[in-house]
Amino acid sequence: MIHPARRLAGFLAAVGLAALLLPASARAAEPYEMYAILSLTGPFSFLGNSEAAALRLAENVENKAGGIRGVPIHITILDDGSQPAVAVQLANQIIGKHVPVMFGPTYVASCLAVAPLVRANGPVQYCFAPTIHPAAGSYTFSASAASGDQAVETLVFAQAKGWKRLAIIATTDATGNDIENTFTQALATGKFSGITIVDREHFAPGDVSIAAQIAKIKGSNPDAILSTTVGTATGTVFHALKDEGIDLPVITNLGNLQHVQLDGLTGILPDQLYFTAPRFVARDVSRSGPVRDAQLQFYKTFNATGVDPDVGNNLAWDVAFVVFDALRHVGTDASPKQLLAYMEGLHDFAMTDGIYDYRGGDQRGVGLTSLVMARWDPSKHTWVTVSAPGGKPLVK
Repeated sequence: MIHPARRLAGFLAAVGLAALLLPASARAAEPYEMYAILSLTGPFSFLGNSEAAALRLAENVENKAGGIRGVPIHITILDDGSQPAVAVQLANQIIGKHVPVMFGPTYVASCLAVAPLVRANGPVQYCFAPTIHPAAGSYTFSASAASGDQAVETLVFAQAKGWKRLAIIATTDATGNDIENTFTQALATGKFSGITIVDREHFAPGDVSIAAQIAKIKGSNPDAILSTTVGTATGTVFHALKDEGIDLPVITNLGNLQHVQLDGLTGILPDQLYFTAPRFVARDVSRSGPVRDAQLQFYKTFNATGVDPDVGNNLAWDVAFVVFDALRHVGTDASPKQLLAYMEGLHDFAMTDGIYDYRGGDQRGVGLTSLVMARWDPSKHTWVTVSAPGGKPLVK
């Protein structure tokens, strides 16, 4: 009599042998592993968690469509805690796996910390922060339109609205410095005659009171205020404006186009609050074509989960499908150099923010025409589009 354990062992061996003899197409393919470094905790977690949600949904959509060349994908998401030093440690681990691409990090300081690690040999690093400016031909890419384009769009809008005296309130970190500098550079072109910066005030991201800075801004008598802040620092600005009784148009950047953040600031939001916004918010309702189709899929996918998507979702969504498409063309065994070469030539690729074209060497594929201005509508508890792409106000 054969012992049951031996009978089971023999059965399992036979099954294993049979599986090996099956053609490759009949065996379940092992998922192709991809990696993302995001801020799931820390001060930029409001963005990082939205990006993570987008990557998970994009993974599901891609796998339902057959994966990459018939191989399912899986994106492992790692948390850098909004700390550049941790992002560097995680990036080194990913680089050691010899992959052609990685997503993230979430914000500018971590992206800049990781960029030197990939400068020579890759992998392709697709940072989700628009406030970095990669060199043409580099392995580092940046999501959405550049902060410089956002500044130009804001000034186009302000000029059309007759807001000539602008005040800036900025944080002293890399994000605040970059955004403030882009306004300085845009005004230096001479294209916005009549607009002047009447006051510039600064504060550290961790400061809890900026009453003195806001009082100085009030004294400068501006027509509108530019808040070049992201995240909790933006809430600090709104609190101070409310306390000072300032009722002026306030324009901030796309990094604050977050439901969870704005919901938490209900009651102190400026009555006239504007954002530079990716084109997806416009939903291209008056248009038809591949961009509109991409937007419909984006909203349909998120709405099915009970989510009204915002900028964190958008930053990761478009990037994910750009990378998926590139891997379909070069193969998952491609080197970073081969993937980079393909992405540098990618064009006419429609996604939620427009038609991507990487041939100009901007390492982001979209520019000024991928942006609109949006205004917060408290009655609808969301934002509404108030400009055409590029910043020119819509005619009512």
